[in-house]
Amino acid sequence: MRKPIFALMCAPFVIGAASPAHASQLGCKVLLCLSNPSSNGGPTGLPDCVDPINRLYHDLSRGRPFPTCDLADGNDGSSYARQVYDAYDPCPATLQPASRDSYVVQEGKAHGNESGRGGNGLFEITDNPKVSEPQNDYSYSVGARACVGKLVGSYTAGTYDNAYTVIMYDKVVWQPAHNPRAIDVFIDHTWQQRVRY
Repeated sequence: MRKPIFALMCAPFVIGAASPAHASQLGCKVLLCLSNPSSNGGPTGLPDCVDPINRLYHDLSRGRPFPTCDLADGNDGSSYARQVYDAYDPCPATLQPASRDSYVVQEGKAHGNESGRGGNGLFEITDNPKVSEPQNDYSYSVGARACVGKLVGSYTAGTYDNAYTVIMYDKVVWQPAHNPRAIDVFIDHTWQQRVRY
C-alpha cells in the first residue's frame, strides 16, 4: 500500500526527547514541509514549517545527515528527499539539457540574414544564438542552460577566423543558474520539485 506524503499531515508531530522516534517525526515533518509547492509559499509557507526547515538548513550546512522519515519508508521508499548540487532546475518534460558551451537557437530564431540547412531544408535566421551553460575561468557554469527539444539542424556563424556552429532545435527553454545547493523531493517515486537553500 502506498503512503503518500500528504497523508502525513494527519499524523501528530510531537517534539519530545531526542530518540529514533523523534528523529523520524522531525524527518517526516521536514519532508512534508519540503513538499509544499512554491505557489503555496514553499517549505516555510506554513507557520509550523518554519522551525523544522530552518533546523534542516542549519544541520545540512554543518554536514549533518538528512533526517529520515519511517512513515514515508525512508530513502528506499516511495517518498523521500535527496540533496543535490546542481545550479539548474530539471528541464521540463520532453526537453533535455543542451551540451555545455554549445551555441543554441530555436527554429526560425537566429541572427541576421543568414540561413542554414536542417532536416526539413532551409530555415530563416531571425534572432541571436546563445551559449548554453557558458563556463568561466574557474570551470563552472555562470550563465543560463538551454533545455532543448528535437534537433532541427545547424549552421556556421561568425567570421572566417572566429567561426562557430549554431545548433537549432524545435523548442528551447532557457533556465537561469541558481545557488547549486538544493534538495529534490520525490512523492510516490515521482520527482515533485527542487528546493534551494
